[in-house]
Amino acid sequence: MKFDFTAERFARLPLPFQSDDVSEDNVLLSAVRDEKLAVSRALVGSDVVRIWITNKIDKEAKDLLSWRTDFVLEVDCAKYNVTMENFLLDEENKVVVCCGKYSEDGHVTMIYIVGGDMFKQVYLYRCSYPYNWPLLITYVPSLVRIP
Repeated sequence: MKFDFTAERFARLPLPFQSDDVSEDNVLLSAVRDEKLAVSRALVGSDVVRIWITNKIDKEAKDLLSWRTDFVLEVDCAKYNVTMENFLLDEENKVVVCCGKYSEDGHVTMIYIVGGDMFKQVYLYRCSYPYNWPLLITYVPSLVRIP
């Protein structure tokens, strides 16, 4: 879903894949800078997360959102024994900053960078409560004044 500010209503956001059973997919949406979107998809029972990126969002041609097929990044979460709850994509370097839980102990939040054969843990925190969910914020500050 996306919000159309000119019509002041929600509209459907086309995805790069068909999903017949929502319960079988883990889909995450993220902003890439201020001009693109990225979406990740992990099927239940699969350890590979695939990430797609859009073309540049054109404010004039609001219905022309397309997903690039030349940029699809795959992350093998089972290889590093982690989950992916949120992510930020670095398109230039083809790496993903992920926030997730350590699979063997669900009370550990981890922020890690992954891409290709690289895996780098940059933050680890043991939560005292089981229902703390890790979160990365995808907000880009702007100097534009909103009236």
